[in-house]
Amino acid sequence: MSYPNIVFGHFGMEKESTTSKKRRLGTKMILPDGRVFYYGYTGEAVTAGKITMGKATASGHIKDLVIAAAVSANAQGIGAITVTNATTAISGSEYYTGTSGDLGDYEDGYIFVNDADGEGQCWPIWRHSAATSSGTLTIDLFENDFVATALTTSSEVGLAKNPYASVELWDVNDIDGVVAGIPNRDIASGSYGWLQTAGPCAVLTTGTVVVGKNVMTGETDGAMVVMADDSSAEFLIGGVINVAAAAEYSLVDLQIRP
Repeated sequence: MSYPNIVFGHFGMEKESTTSKKRRLGTKMILPDGRVFYYGYTGEAVTAGKITMGKATASGHIKDLVIAAAVSANAQGIGAITVTNATTAISGSEYYTGTSGDLGDYEDGYIFVNDADGEGQCWPIWRHSAATSSGTLTIDLFENDFVATALTTSSEVGLAKNPYASVELWDVNDIDGVVAGIPNRDIASGSYGWLQTAGPCAVLTTGTVVVGKNVMTGETDGAMVVMADDSSAEFLIGGVINVAAAAEYSLVDLQIRP
């Protein structure tokens, strides 16, 4: 299925939520006032005004997976790349499972070569098969994409989930991924919706923030704090427009992702 990569939406679209996939994960939407949103899927319930993050990649898939069969330069399309899986099983996309609505673990995610022949290359994943422990994972590339430099069975690759797959609330004690954005409405677990990354947005506040000053991820789940140089939770969120008290929601000019 083909989706546009940028949507020019109308006011109210940012509050849409469904249990079925309508767009590619990570699709960008721009509203008439310039606010920017990205389309995501929730791994847990998320709340309006709270910071979210992406889900962690399984430890065995981060790097050093072996290419199962050599891939020639210019290879493309269905089954372009095959990989020998590690110990964590992988769920497949509906094209391979035959069940409508099945979202592969790494569908709309990425595969990259971390070492040896072809290293430094990276591709978005259109769809993929399931793979048992030590089984073979078959990866389909998007139309017109291709392998520029040949891969061999010495090539080692890593997998990464789309940053907007299975998003969850920011938790400084368990950081699983980069900040994904902030929903403008409550979104139930296992649902699709929009996460804001740029422009004015109400954000849960911790401590005292200052008009015109930067704020970052805080140590309260889903909340922000004033920018500091010595915090282990530092990820820039944006600049403060209107200040609200701690545990309330300040208006912030988000600068997470353009």
